[in-house]
Amino acid sequence: MNDLTGCMYEQGSCLPTWFGDFELSCEFQPIVSPTHRRTVGFEALARARRCNDPVSPAVLFSEAESEGDEPCLDIVLWQQALRTYAETRPNAWLFLNLSAASVVDSRTAPDILAQLVHQSGLSCDRIVLEIVEDAVSDQEALARFVAGCRNHGFRIAIDDFGAGDAHFERIWRIRPDIVKMDRTMVVHAAENARASRLFLSLIRMIRENGSLVLVEGLETREQAALAWESEADFYQGFWYSHPRTELRTASAEAEPRLFLAQQHFTALNDQQESEQIQCLRNLRHEVLETCHQIAGGTALAEAATHLLTSPGAKRCYLLDTRGVQQGETAFAAGYASRGAAFNPLLSAEGASWSHREYFRSATNRPGEIHLSRPYVALPDSARTVTVSHMTFTYYGYRILCLDIHPEQAFPGSHHHLPHHI
Repeated sequence: MNDLTGCMYEQGSCLPTWFGDFELSCEFQPIVSPTHRRTVGFEALARARRCNDPVSPAVLFSEAESEGDEPCLDIVLWQQALRTYAETRPNAWLFLNLSAASVVDSRTAPDILAQLVHQSGLSCDRIVLEIVEDAVSDQEALARFVAGCRNHGFRIAIDDFGAGDAHFERIWRIRPDIVKMDRTMVVHAAENARASRLFLSLIRMIRENGSLVLVEGLETREQAALAWESEADFYQGFWYSHPRTELRTASAEAEPRLFLAQQHFTALNDQQESEQIQCLRNLRHEVLETCHQIAGGTALAEAATHLLTSPGAKRCYLLDTRGVQQGETAFAAGYASRGAAFNPLLSAEGASWSHREYFRSATNRPGEIHLSRPYVALPDSARTVTVSHMTFTYYGYRILCLDIHPEQAFPGSHHHLPHHI
């Protein structure tokens, strides 16, 4: 056992001289689960004062880094957080941060961290280690560290995913229990529609890969609404609670905020869904009328004239039961001429759309009118949803497809659309 390990269990006994300038403490910010409707974790956050004046944690850690004492600082902060957490032992995880230096330093090896936890009378399965994985350059050392921590029962969280040089490859290698989305992504996604769609897709990919997702840094109603829409597993941020010195105080602030937010966003979703259903009912009438005319022998371009005036309508086409397009596409007025750029993808007679969701839905459930999930359509590389319905014609069964712009047809709907009418 090295010298630091031997002395670290006495508060302050392992501190270098320069630490004497600082008064160190911890505050706790709740992490809430919208599913459980309560606090399920607390992140311990470092606080420092010098000469009775607050000091930014960034300044504290910068000084520790310059002296090579980040592992020692991590140990002292862990001791304080564990002591406070052990006093109440809440039914919630304790999230503890580790600097990149600590991940590869023998003074903070997994065995030593586990000993710290046990000295506090706790078990390691109560602790979630937060690691900023892109800050650790030695990936083999990181993998060994994570494996050692898992052997003791620690859970692993990747912090600030999406910032800097974070890659999915590292997530697949580390297999974290929890991925915390970087706050800058949340801010941009709440302000930009394209960034929002990317953010929602990233969360879906991470969850499908086997990790839970925590959206942190939520400070505004828009950001909280985005987190709700994302179906992320956990939320954290000032919108729910500011960091507090006492765990019970922090939780008492966060849980009522979560309840009110859920009521608000659920009511908003219900209102949007009601509006969408009404729009779809109107669209259903136009789709069935178009199918009726096609069944009577009217050419698609003529039969779909009125259908293509529906809000957001872009183009209409017919597929056979193999998914092959029959005839050319009928476009909404002025759509095909938008932009003068050459586009060979607009001509699609003979193209196979059998791999598309809207084709499979129409052939699997021919009695319904279906609405696909949003996707990027080939002809215009734009976000699209497709209405599809199987109808009978002189030439046999055909699937009528209508591509529409979701934001124009269903304002405010984002990704939550009914899948059949």
